[in-house]
Amino acid sequence: MLISSKYLNRCRLSTLIVIIVLCVGIAPSVWADSFNYNVSLRAGYDDNIINYSDADLDQMDDTSASENKFAIESKDDFIIISKLEAVLKTNIAGHSTHFGIRGAYYYYQDNDIKRYYKAGGFIKRYLKKGVYLQTSFGYIPDYYYRNSYSSTAGYQEAKFDKITAEVKFSAVLFNSLRGNLYYYYSSKNFIPLFDERDITSHSGEIQLIYRPAKLCKVWGSYNYITAKGAGADNVDFRRDTSYDSNLLSLGLRFYLQGIASQKFELAGNGSYKIIYFRTIKITNEDRYRIGRTDYRSSFSFSVKHYMSSKFSIGITFNRIIKTTNLPAEDLKAFLEYSSNSYYSILSFAF
Repeated sequence: MLISSKYLNRCRLSTLIVIIVLCVGIAPSVWADSFNYNVSLRAGYDDNIINYSDADLDQMDDTSASENKFAIESKDDFIIISKLEAVLKTNIAGHSTHFGIRGAYYYYQDNDIKRYYKAGGFIKRYLKKGVYLQTSFGYIPDYYYRNSYSSTAGYQEAKFDKITAEVKFSAVLFNSLRGNLYYYYSSKNFIPLFDERDITSHSGEIQLIYRPAKLCKVWGSYNYITAKGAGADNVDFRRDTSYDSNLLSLGLRFYLQGIASQKFELAGNGSYKIIYFRTIKITNEDRYRIGRTDYRSSFSFSVKHYMSSKFSIGITFNRIIKTTNLPAEDLKAFLEYSSNSYYSILSFAF
């Protein structure tokens, strides 16, 4: 009996998670220096949970719109995000090594179709003081993307499983300057009805973090992504979701003194991403991508106050604006969008 690659990927990832959990579970009593937990709870509001365009949103209440195009109950929603991270810190061969597992659950109040969880882990190995290598992995099952059009079944729920992996090398270049190098891998596998949307991406990133004084830190990064869709090599698929992108990010954080002499942080971050779609398929489905370039700007602002060394509260605001250029001008209105989200955050470390 043949076993699908998607099933094999799930088995391999599940096995790796079990191994790490078992190691983390027995290690504190055997060879751990410390075992720490970090828990955070976010409660917030997003005014465009699927990132629909205004043209799409105008059709939500239009009875003449395509049947089943929308599966959500509302364009906006209140969201609760719970996160847990457990980290085992120990020394192996004279250097600090960290083993960690992570989990998060995203709860949407009105749109249960959007509820999902993700899990992952990491290993962080210090090579010497200020220099470390870290590998990470993540898994998101059954993530709802949106209702998409199929030539055989009309509009149906498009969901995918996502596997990610990351390698990070970090080193102090000077007393106040740190450099980070990243490699990312990502694979999205859609349900069989939309397997032509499957896509695998590779990306590299360089980041510089400069902290000239105790009161502030500034950082910048450049990221390049190349992604190949299943339709690139399959003539039977009417879509090719392949793309390349460039992403620039800048951020600034201030470290101040708050109430009762506790730490207070004020931060802002902005990014600009250009996405070039590579399809050459001349089909109705790929009119949305042929000759298309997207421009996405994002901005975030956050405030964080430590009530103690182990407990903090904060708020954050995020805004995303996407514009696009493509030959099919009649589709442009369905591809541009903006969204805003607001979150309050409680974090515990113990």
